[in-house]
Amino acid sequence: MRVLLVGGGDLAREVAAALKAQGAEHVHLEEPDETEVREALGGGGAFDRVAVVSRDDAVALRMALLVRYEDPDVGLLVTLFDPTAAEQLRKADPEVEVTSMAGIVAPSLAGPCLGEDVVAVREGDGGPYEVRIEDGRLREEPLVPPDRGSTVLTLLSALARPYDKSAALLVYGFLGLLAVLVAETVGAMLVLEQGVIDAFYGSTKTLVTVDPNDGVADGPEGFKLFTAVLMLLALFFEALFTAGIVNRLIDRRLTGWVGRRSVPRRNHVVVVGLGKVGLRLCELLRAVGVRIVAVDDQDDGEDVGVAREAGIPVVIGRGADPSLLRRLALGQACALAAVTSDDLENLRIAMAARAIAPDLRIVLRAGDGHLANETRSLLGLGVVRDVHQIAATLLAARATGAPVRSVLCHEDAAHLVHEDGRLERAAVLGTSV
Repeated sequence: MRVLLVGGGDLAREVAAALKAQGAEHVHLEEPDETEVREALGGGGAFDRVAVVSRDDAVALRMALLVRYEDPDVGLLVTLFDPTAAEQLRKADPEVEVTSMAGIVAPSLAGPCLGEDVVAVREGDGGPYEVRIEDGRLREEPLVPPDRGSTVLTLLSALARPYDKSAALLVYGFLGLLAVLVAETVGAMLVLEQGVIDAFYGSTKTLVTVDPNDGVADGPEGFKLFTAVLMLLALFFEALFTAGIVNRLIDRRLTGWVGRRSVPRRNHVVVVGLGKVGLRLCELLRAVGVRIVAVDDQDDGEDVGVAREAGIPVVIGRGADPSLLRRLALGQACALAAVTSDDLENLRIAMAARAIAPDLRIVLRAGDGHLANETRSLLGLGVVRDVHQIAATLLAARATGAPVRSVLCHEDAAHLVHEDGRLERAAVLGTSV
């Protein structure tokens, strides 16, 4: 099998190394121009398969179109993250195979978030499944999401401890106004001996700062003082409530008070790093019934906007900030996944999380095999996944036409899963995954 690999960057180089380890005859063009691609293809028939591997969807799509134009019959494998672009490419050319690094590695990152012995999570026709490896064989069981607790208690918890500042202003402002309304209504019924309707009417006037209850003027001095204090408190709580409403109308909303975009408070997964891998991990965890909250340090990133449209709660801040992690109820979470594109930043995030929650499951994304090995052997901070080698293992196998279904990580090594369910330890130059 003769393979032409087109693309630059760490992932493409890992794919080249995997092809070499598998003994495949291949040529690697890093960041070629159109002329170089045309010359390599030689008018067609020079290669059996072409793999276009790039982190930039626009580059990958451009190279794929060029390859197909030069050789309509060559097998074509393309990495595209954008699902819309991927679907359109499949419709235009049903023979092309489209995948992405994020889609390949997300199941291997999601598995350890739910259990120490869970190597992956997958969606099936019968629902989500946990994937384990026992005695060299795959074992799949229906996935039972972590208990979210009572819906009522969850709602009360969100009301009592809202993460969003504007939501806190709304909640505390509303509760304060309600307390003022109830206090003056009960006071008017007891002190002024008014009926419920008259007392409520007078309290409402106080609440909206129109005028105090008509009966207060002829009432005891103590009750006048009580009503005056309530009017001042009502003014304060109205300011809070109004500020919360204005903030929610003007600012870009990345979290919600209640509902899908509310920040979970227990049995959730904190995903730090909302790039393509982080976004796909969030989508997979949510699809299998796990509550998640994403953390990113950029509020104007493309993937942050996609997460917002998908209803994923996003918190802006540094993932290694202990105060932020505490506000995310890290002690009640079931796992934290540090999946930024910076290996050292993921390490800092893991160390900060371990200091706050010593027993928390932690999953780290790594792109450098040496750093991955050092993290495992020296610090033992959590489960480390070298996403480049995981993706490269599967991409290289598919580039050679091997009948493989997916790739799993077991005992720090990549294992290809064939269509018949058979496991094969991957032949990769360097086995850190």
